[in-house]
Parts: sequence; structure tokens; C-alpha cells
Amino acid sequence: MEIEMNKIESDAYYNEVLAIISSYKNLVENPRQKIKGLNRQAITLTVISVAFLVVFSVLYLQNRSNTLYLIVVAIFAVAFVLGIIYNVLIRRRISKFKNKGSDRKLVIEDDYVELTVGNEKSRLGMSEIQYVLINKYSISFIPNKTNSTLIAIGIRYREDVLNNFSHKELIVDNSSLYQ
Repeated sequence: MEIEMNKIESDAYYNEVLAIISSYKNLVENPRQKIKGLNRQAITLTVISVAFLVVFSVLYLQNRSNTLYLIVVAIFAVAFVLGIIYNVLIRRRISKFKNKGSDRKLVIEDDYVELTVGNEKSRLGMSEIQYVLINKYSISFIPNKTNSTLIAIGIRYREDVLNNFSHKELIVDNSSLYQ
């Protein structure tokens, strides 16, 4: 069964897939978890660093003789800058993925799943698939080996995947976690 995918997915899709890739080990151990996008994580860390930066700056201004506050202020200033850089890098990575305008095709057979993007092919045999995760914006074929390629497609192809994927025991539907 072939699924032609000609539409470019949303930023939320790419953000979710990047979060899945970054939390791969946790997903293999516990596939039933809500995926929070990397943008959200970067913004949360940046806001926390700003809050601590303000608190310790005020403490330092009240007691300038205590240099420990100044050191902590410097640490949180660096954390703030790193948070901004992390957020920019995530946005650039999403933009890079989104700008690949080549046609994509997913092939689901009884013994493998294969994603073709332009001239590149990624294939997972059924014995290599740990789970098929259905999340808010994506469907991901999670491999059981860390050196295998993760295959992900947009959630709009959910019915096609569910109707044509014969190994139903591998499907973990997390879509109810997002409601």
C-alpha cells in the first residue's frame, strides 16, 4: 500500500517529530506519554532562567557585598542566552525540514515500512519496529535499535495507516492525551 504525501506539514508537526527524536530512549521505555514540542521546552527553560536572573539581580542589588549573588546572576544570564540560541536553532531546523519540497511516499507492506523523500529511502522491517506512535500532529514508526532511522508522517494519514498496517499490536494511540 502506498500513501503519496505532497503537502508540507505544519511547524507543529516538525516540532513534535524533533521532540520525539530527542526523547527516543524515554519513548522506547514508556510509549504512553505526551510529547511536548522542543520550542515549548526551550521557551520554558528561557523563562525560568529569566525569572531566576531577575530574582538574583534584585538580591545582588540589595546586598552588593555578597559576590555569590553576582556569580549566580552571571550563570543565569548565560542560561538565558543559551535558551535564546536553543530556540533559534530549533526554529532553523524546523525551517530546514519544512523547505524540503520533494515528493514523499510511504509504503506499508506486511514485512516492512518504507518512506521515500526525493531520492532518499528509509526502511524499517516489521521486526525492527518497536511501536507505532500516534500523537497530536504525527504518526511515528519507532525503531527498536538506536541506529535505525525513525519514520514519521503527518496525522492526516492516520486512517490510511490504521487501515493498512497489519500489526495492530504495535500501535500506541496517544492522541487522547492531547484533548
